[in-house]
Amino acid sequence: MRTDVYVCQMRTPADVSEIAKLFDAGTIDPADIVAVVGKSEGTGLGRDVGRETADLAIRTLLAQRTGCSPAEIADRICIVLSGGSPGVITPHVALFTRKADPEPKPGNSSPRLVVGLSHSEEILPEEIGRMGQISKVRSAVSSAMKDAGLTDPCDVHLVLVKAPSLTTESIADANSRGHETVTRDVSIGPEGAICYSNDGSALGVALALGEATDDQVHDSMVRRDWSVYSDVAMTSSGGEKTHAEVLLLGNSTGSSSPLRIGHRSMRTIIDASAVGGALESAGVARGCDVSETSKTVVYALAKMIMPETAELDGRRITMLDDQVGYHVAKAMGGFLLASLTGHTAVFVSGGERNSHQGPPNGNPLAVIVSMME
Repeated sequence: MRTDVYVCQMRTPADVSEIAKLFDAGTIDPADIVAVVGKSEGTGLGRDVGRETADLAIRTLLAQRTGCSPAEIADRICIVLSGGSPGVITPHVALFTRKADPEPKPGNSSPRLVVGLSHSEEILPEEIGRMGQISKVRSAVSSAMKDAGLTDPCDVHLVLVKAPSLTTESIADANSRGHETVTRDVSIGPEGAICYSNDGSALGVALALGEATDDQVHDSMVRRDWSVYSDVAMTSSGGEKTHAEVLLLGNSTGSSSPLRIGHRSMRTIIDASAVGGALESAGVARGCDVSETSKTVVYALAKMIMPETAELDGRRITMLDDQVGYHVAKAMGGFLLASLTGHTAVFVSGGERNSHQGPPNGNPLAVIVSMME
């Protein structure tokens, strides 16, 4: 099995012209696409028109080229779009393809990229940020790991999850059925629905991969006990989703892909050394200059969580008081990855204050590199 990644920029939220060119040139068979990951321009909040427009445009194009309906496309593949492209981040999508080798080949001597995907059961509004969501994401991650052909969690380097967030409509729906939601705040604030959903997904990942135990995870610890986390989860949420879409990336010697993935968590939001650590994890030697690194890196992804306190390494910062601090965090991540990899089409989600994604005050980071000489 071979997995490839193709990065296409988008000049507007509805621009899928570069994707169409790859189809027209025969570079990609639309039927081989298993996941679409990327950054859309917009607010980055629960109801983001830019993200919803991009999602629809991608599903419509794939439906046209495969003969399926847009709804069927949403069921067949994972679409993980993070809204908001502040700073130097290029709005884009990365297309993940998977296809069988035309002839059986021996596996690589070194592990190469594999992809697994799964959709959770429907997540109800009252389950978001609670064990209902956590359990359903856990099951979906286990299914995605099986789909990737992996049995050892150590071979998993990244799990992307896009899950539902609360909206005023979904809160009203839960109330009409006699249920209370975990919060009525639909923002990305510390008690906001976006954060609860993202962390519910992260804890589901942690349980599935053995990074946390059953006795550690329960309703009352969500967004409270930061000692429980996943080192490889990058999660996001949106009001347009009803299920969690899971994309799991790892390495296997059974893969014929020319690519490899590695990860390393950032110690703080300014820990640039983690990029070198992730490259090393992927099999790239440290110390290369950016021009050389840019030839090797295919795609880079990071989560940028705002620190718990208004200090960073003992010095005061004002990010937590900034009304658009979540955009600032994403912009910082975009600049960090771009300056060290030479790529601006990078996936940077974030803006939450504290998270179960990555260690306390830290951030998960992953890179996909080409092993072709």
